[in-house]
Amino acid sequence: MLSGDFIPFGVATRLDQVLTATMRKVQDATMKRLHQYKDANLISGFLLPYLGQSDSALPFYWSDLVKREEVDYPTNFRPMKNENINKLSLRGEQLTRLLIDYYCPEL
Repeated sequence: MLSGDFIPFGVATRLDQVLTATMRKVQDATMKRLHQYKDANLISGFLLPYLGQSDSALPFYWSDLVKREEVDYPTNFRPMKNENINKLSLRGEQLTRLLIDYYCPEL
């Protein structure tokens, strides 16, 4: 839910709130669908790893886990260095494997 603390007067701020609300609804619908698929035994499970996952909230972590702070990369359209691409992709792979091992070892 939008907090209502901010009242958008300009076109840009109104469009931003419309986009934010729309994206939240899409995400909510997707999550609901995943849970429905799981309840109907159409899928055996699902995980939602994300790069911004707080390391302290992980059930465990490996000593070589790429830390969240190492991949705090801006979302702009500038070219990325190979080092940053490698860190981002490795963290994604590590988080996915870690969460599968802990929550869905049957996958």
